[in-house]
Parts: sequence; structure tokens; C-alpha cells
Amino acid sequence: MFLIIKKIKFLLIYLFVTFGVINAQSGGLRGVVKDIQTKDALPGANIIIVGTSIGAATDVEGKFLLRNVTPGQYRIKATYVGYDAKEMSVNIVSGKTVEIIFELNAVSVEGETVVVTAQASGQKEAINQQLSSIQIKNVVSMARIQELPDANAAESVARLPGVSLLREGGEGSRVVIRGLSPQYNQVTIDGVQLPGNVVSNDPTEQTSIVGDRATNLSMISSSMLGGIEVIKAITPDMDAAVLGGVVNFGLRKAVKDKEGNPTFGLTTQGSYNGLKETYNDYMFVGSYEQRFFDGSFGIFLQGSTEKRNRSSNRLGAGYILEDKTHGDEGIPNINSVNLTDVFSEKERHGATLVLDYAYEDGEIGMMNFFSKSDTKSDYRNQSVNLVGDDVFYSASDVNNELNVITNLLSIKQEIPIFHVDLKLSHTYSESKNPGDISFLFWQDVGGLAGLGNLTKLRPIELVKLPNYNSSASRLNTITTSDNFSRERVLSASLDFQTDLNILDFLTAKVKFGGSYLYRDRSYDINTGHAGNIFLGGGNTVANILKYYPDMELNGSSVTVSNFIDNSYSFDNFLNGDYPIHYPIDIDFMKQILKIVQTNSPDNESYQENESVSLIHDYHGTEDKSAAYVMATFNIGESITVLPGVRYQNLTTNYFAYRGKQVPGGYQYTDTTTNRPNGYLLPALHLRYKPFSWLQIHFAYTNTLNYPDFNTIVPKYNIGTGSISYNNFRLKPATSENFDLVFSIYNNEIGLLTFDGFKKRIEDLIFASTMYVTSLNDYPDLPQEGNRLFEFSTFINNPIAIDVWGIETDWQTHFWYLPEPFSNIVLNFNYTHIFSEASYPRSELKNEYNEMGELTSTIIDTFYSTRLLNQPNDIMNFSLGYDYKGFSGRISMLYQDNIFKRPDFWNQLRVHSDKYTRWDLSLKQTLPWYGIQLFFNLNNLTGTEDTDLNQKNSFPASIERYGMTGDIGLRIIL
Repeated sequence: MFLIIKKIKFLLIYLFVTFGVINAQSGGLRGVVKDIQTKDALPGANIIIVGTSIGAATDVEGKFLLRNVTPGQYRIKATYVGYDAKEMSVNIVSGKTVEIIFELNAVSVEGETVVVTAQASGQKEAINQQLSSIQIKNVVSMARIQELPDANAAESVARLPGVSLLREGGEGSRVVIRGLSPQYNQVTIDGVQLPGNVVSNDPTEQTSIVGDRATNLSMISSSMLGGIEVIKAITPDMDAAVLGGVVNFGLRKAVKDKEGNPTFGLTTQGSYNGLKETYNDYMFVGSYEQRFFDGSFGIFLQGSTEKRNRSSNRLGAGYILEDKTHGDEGIPNINSVNLTDVFSEKERHGATLVLDYAYEDGEIGMMNFFSKSDTKSDYRNQSVNLVGDDVFYSASDVNNELNVITNLLSIKQEIPIFHVDLKLSHTYSESKNPGDISFLFWQDVGGLAGLGNLTKLRPIELVKLPNYNSSASRLNTITTSDNFSRERVLSASLDFQTDLNILDFLTAKVKFGGSYLYRDRSYDINTGHAGNIFLGGGNTVANILKYYPDMELNGSSVTVSNFIDNSYSFDNFLNGDYPIHYPIDIDFMKQILKIVQTNSPDNESYQENESVSLIHDYHGTEDKSAAYVMATFNIGESITVLPGVRYQNLTTNYFAYRGKQVPGGYQYTDTTTNRPNGYLLPALHLRYKPFSWLQIHFAYTNTLNYPDFNTIVPKYNIGTGSISYNNFRLKPATSENFDLVFSIYNNEIGLLTFDGFKKRIEDLIFASTMYVTSLNDYPDLPQEGNRLFEFSTFINNPIAIDVWGIETDWQTHFWYLPEPFSNIVLNFNYTHIFSEASYPRSELKNEYNEMGELTSTIIDTFYSTRLLNQPNDIMNFSLGYDYKGFSGRISMLYQDNIFKRPDFWNQLRVHSDKYTRWDLSLKQTLPWYGIQLFFNLNNLTGTEDTDLNQKNSFPASIERYGMTGDIGLRIIL
């Protein structure tokens, strides 16, 4: 780190001394590239001084700046895919910056005038930004975001190649990039990283996620976005904590009205949910934008509110493998079937305020973003347990609130020699579940005994066999939970860049700088329960019967028959294929809970679960610092080379509790750990344009991924024969990445890309359950001699993991065909991904020796399969038609064979079934006040999310959420 800083200081002194004189004797060229008809800016346009290597690409506002140009007369050329190229003659004067405006004509058939629609314009914008970037990335324009019926930002990102989704209730929540799970990717807004604050309290999940670094994107409405880019090969000036990719959301700036008047926008829509037959969903988006002082100062303000029904029907099936003597030939046995009806409503509220002020030598911007998401969910569950001949009924009330606030101050300033970019940001997020409750009823005789061998039945067959009896299903447990997770991040970055025009055919952009980030994070959970009511629970039942004596008619016990909500209907649950019984009255559950909580003086009825409440609490800080240097060399008009290096360090400091089971309860201690991790990360980008229609881009990068919070907080929990141990010594995973992209482009083709990538990931962190007889390798644990423990922890995988794949993407507009074909807009992409990962496996082999004594042998090995959440195939297709004020889009999203559950035995692995979803979007612009009517249908065919057992192809899970529809209007005044 010291050596890098020393070199940067030397470079600064050298540049000031050597190029100060050159700067005084040179000039500059500043300008903007626009559409000649609409006057809209053209971001990503390529600007070049003809006959030299001096050039630049326009930014999102269509602006460009060329520095340190030798005085003289030049021809300046502007090119933009979808538009005719244009040249202008410019005289560069010493010590001055000349300003010009390029106005380009959209390409057209000879003799015809082409009006470029917003949708086609947005496609061209994305194409040119993608081509001009030295990073390897994919782009979604604001126009395309608005043209497709995406429920949130995650759905919009999934339209890009290499991106798949993890969904909840039919709505995307987190993204998988190039087969790498959400925690291996990064999400930013205007370059400011959003915190990972994922806390899952879904009672249908086997485990809750507490402290994942992944960002939940369902909180961000697509209506708030000005554009999306997914960066897959970063440059050294970016945070390197990413294995898959960076999703960057751009927020809009104010656009200048021709006459300087304010612009107001309003979008309103009503929505329909086909699963629950509801019509009361809505969305309202209002905006105001205006530029003052001849356009130098802008204000953009937007607010949104929406409510969506995100209900679903779910099936979960459990399988066990008893036949482990025939390898992969053994057939798994069905063990349980769970049916869950979820009634869920999500409310999202958001606000954006963007201020920007541009002056001659710089720009100041302030971005403020707020998002609030409230999700209220009721789960009603029915479970059949084959082994115990049991039937369970349960209901849960889960309410989650997720709030995010982001502030960014950006200052861009031209000083002698350098362009300086300073960013100061603040982000605060919190996720809380203020009072989740769950009731469980147990019917201990399901009527399955004596029906023969049922272990090879399909879930649809098994679930129809039990004798469901509400009067025989007695209250077993009551549990409560509330949790609160919060995170605050402060960051600062400072970048310097200068242009060096060494020779006519050789120029360089030298950039260096550093950044610092401070994170403060905490998690607190409190749980309570009234348990074992079925086996006694005297006071719990007595307290309930005191207030509801009529329940005593059911055998002096509280049964599910007392809780049936006759006003609630399961409707056509899972298309009527799976019978589900007894909808539980959740409001009545809340009344009973109050009785149990307030009438248990001896704590028999209800008590806090201290072991769970304390052992999962933690808080701590992280300090991340980085420094980098890079240079972009342009050799002629065809070759660009970017070498660079970044040093990045993360120091973690976390406090947590440690528990040990002792006679009569638990014994607790606490501890704080501090751990630094620093890495040097080289990078190289090479871009070559052998022809005007072909670009080849190679990238070699090194990135890393820090352990999730829930793996390194220094907690452990010691039971009678098991230990759960967080490994605070974990190292970050590192990845060596290779990308090779071929881009074919011109005005007729649009953009056709072929991208091959390979990643070599080392020290990837996996959960591991092993058997140990000695704890010497863990000196912070109590040493208890040679005892056998089942030891659950997290490890850095010692075996490197390879991920590779291919991506292809075609974006085009058939403007050159005769009508009506000239109005067709096409987007298509396909991705195929491979991976090979080694997972840890520990087996305890018990044998009797010749003396009849039982001996245990521990066998630690690894087995190979794919990475978790990696899909095999992803495909997106969108076909649109634009005619005057009409725009229509039919789109398809396809995902196949996503790996959902690893296991040593093939028979217990789970992957997704083929998923194909069709969406329809129609828009019509009316001739009054910019009014636009729109109509959207999502999931036209009602496709279900289905996961399959890898061996027998029986369903392991099904989620059905049905079709949804939107109708509304937009007004621009």
C-alpha cells in the first residue's frame, strides 16, 4: 500500500512538472452530440480527430471534452450507430477550449424521413454506450425500461444476457450474474453501492438468511430509473469486490425544455392479480423537472407509490435416500409434502431528488434516493409427514419493512493538467420484522399406516391419502419473532485524470486515485415460544380455555377446528391438483397470542427463547480502503490498451455472543475479532477495431468477494454433541477473469455480440458440516479432550472452481425494410454457462471390530457438481412494433436447469425445471398533452416456478403466482 502511494505521488510531481508547460501551450475541444430532429442527447457517440488517435466518447448527456490538443486546424468526426456520421472543421487555439455542437441525422431509406421512436432511440443509446465503454457491459435504456411490463428493477436487469433471477411470489428479488449467486455481485445507484441487507423470515424456507451481502432489488421500482448497466469486466477505478458483475442503476437528471419551462409527469395505473382475483393494486408516479440559469442548474424530483398483490401457491416435497448401496441407481423415497397458501401484499414508496449545476470548468451534482418497501404476508400451511404418519397445520403472519436512503455529492472540476472527480456518499438501510407469529397444530395419526409402501409415490398422489381431521389436530407450539437489521455506509473517492497527446498516433488518458468506505452494521433478533402444548402445556391450554370455554367441547384441548376462517378460501389451489384444508384465522391467532403472553406468571405458557435471541445478535464495523493507477492508450483509431492495478484492503471488526449448553440452560460469553485482508489486483483491457463494423475486446481482471456477515461474526453454539461455529478467519474469495467479446455493428445490423468468459475462483466460501474428535485447530473453543462432535462451520474451499460460458446478444431496428416491416424492433440474447465446483463432505462410518466394540471412522472428502444458483441456459426475446404513436412489445424470458440444492448423492440434488414466461406490453400516445395509454400483461400463460428432484424428476417445489395485468396512463406536461 505504501509503495503504491509513493508511486502515485511521484507520478503527480512528474506530471505537474513535465506537462505543465504543454498544457499552457495547448488547447481543448468541448462539445455535445444531439439528434438533429428531437435535440435529444446521444450518449456513447464516438468523437475522433481525423488522422490522429485523439478521441473520446460522449457521456450520458451527450457531452465530450478533449484536452491538451496541439493548436491547429482539424477535422472532427462524430459517429453513432443508427445515425449518419458527420465531420466538422475546427481551429484549436492555444490556451482556449473551443465549443461545438454535432447534430446527427438518423439513418433513413433514400428520400424518406425517419422519425425515431423513443423505444428505437433507447435501443440505439444502449448499443452505443456498450460499444464505447472500455468496460465490458450491457445496457438497458430508460425507454426500454418503460416499454416492458417489469414489476421492479430486478425484472428489468434480467432482460440482459447472463442474468437470471431469484423470485419471490413471481417477482424478482435478487439477481444471479453469470451463474454466480447474488452475494457475489454488487448493486450501485449512480456508482454508490447499495448495502446488503437481506433478512428472510419466510417460514417455508429451511433456513433464514441473516447477513447476506446481496441486495434485495424488489424495493426499487423500475419507474425511478434513468437506465441500467451490468458491468461484467471492471476497470481498476472500480470497487473490485465482485465476482459476477456490477449492476448500476442510473437516476435521471432534469432535461432542458426548449423554452425553459418546467415539465411535469404523471403515471397512474391499476392492476389485476389472476391468482387471487384482486383488482385493487395501483401505482402512481409523479415527477417535476426544470433547468434554470440558461440550463446550467437542474432539478429533477420524482415520487412514487404502489401496491402489488404478490400472493402464491406453493408446494414443497422432501426426499430421503435409504438405498446407498447402489450408487446413482438408488431411488429416493418421498418423506414429506408441504402445501402453502401465501397471501402477500407489497407496498413500495420511493422518492428521488437530483440537483446538478454545470459551470465552465466543472459540475456539481447531488443525488438523493429513498425507498420504502412494506410486505405483509400470511402463510397457511398443511404438511404430511410420511415416516411419522403425521399431519401438521400451521399459519404465520410475517411483516417485513425495508428502508433505504442514499445520498451522493459529486464534484467534477477541471484544474491545470487534471480533471478531478470527488464523490462523497452516505447510505443507510434497515430491515425489520416487528412481530412475526406462527401457530402449529399436530394431528399425530394421519391414517397412512397400513396403506403399504408409499415411499415411491409422487407428491400429488401422497397428499390425497391422509385422513385430514381438524378435531384431532391439537395446538402444538406458538412462536414469535421480531428482528432488526441496520447498516450505515459512509464513503469517499477521489480520482485524477489527465490526457497525454504523445504523438499523433499515440495518446493516453492517465487516471489514478483512491477511496475509503466505512460500514457500521448490526443485527438483533428476539424470539419467544409456547411449546410442547400437545404433550402437556397445562397453563397454555388453561389460559386459552378461560377466555374461550367452548373449546373444551373438543376433548379439553385447543384444535385447529377452533381456528378455521370460513371467510377465507384457498380457491383453485395449485390448479386444483393438491387438496389443502382448514384455512386458519390469523386475526384470531393474534387474540390468542395476547392471552398466552399476558397470562403466564410462571412463564410456563410463554417464554422468551434466550438461546436464539442472544446467539444470533451481532454488531461491528468494516473499513475498506483502496488505491489504483491505470492508463488508457489509444494507438491510432483502431487500438485501445488499458493496463492498471488496484490495491484493496478490508478490515473487519465484529462483536458477537458465544453459547455453550450446560446443565440447566446455556452459558454465554462474548468476543470481538479484528481481521485485515489486503490484495493487489492487476487488470488489462485490449480493444481492437480492425474494420468499421467489427470490434474485438479482451479483458483480464482480478476481483474478489468478501465473506458474508453471517459467516465471520465470531459466534459459536456448543450443544451436547454438535457445534455451530462461525469462522472469523475466512479469507476473501478471489477470481481471475478472462473475457473475449466480438461485436459486429453497423446501421443495418445494429449490434450483434459474442462473448466468451472464464473465471478461476479460489477460496470460495462454502458451508461445511464435518465430524471432529479434536478441537485443537480452533483454540478459541473450549478444549474438551477427544469427543466426537458434528461440527458445522464455513470454510475456504481449497479446490479452485472454474466457471465459463458464452453470451450472444442481438439488438436491431429494421428501419431499412419496406413498410410495415421498417417499424420492427428486435432484442434477443442467449447465455449458456458451465461450472465445476467441489463441495466438502464428511462421513461417519460406524463398524464393529472383532471384539464387538463399535468404532467410528471419519472420512473427509469432496464431491464435484455445479455452483449453487447456476443456470445452464438463459434466453430473452423481445419483438416490438412502433407506428406513429403506437408501440407494442411481446417478450419472452426463458431459464433452464438452475442448480438449487447440492448434495453428495445425486438423488438428493435439486434443479429447476424449464421456465418460459411471456409478457405483452401495448402503448398508444394520444395527440393531447402528451397522454400515453398503456396496457400490460405479465406471465400470459401462468407459468409456474418448478424445481425437480434430479433423480426421479418429481417436483421438489412448485410456486404458482398466475397472471397479472396493468392498465394506466402517462401524462407529460
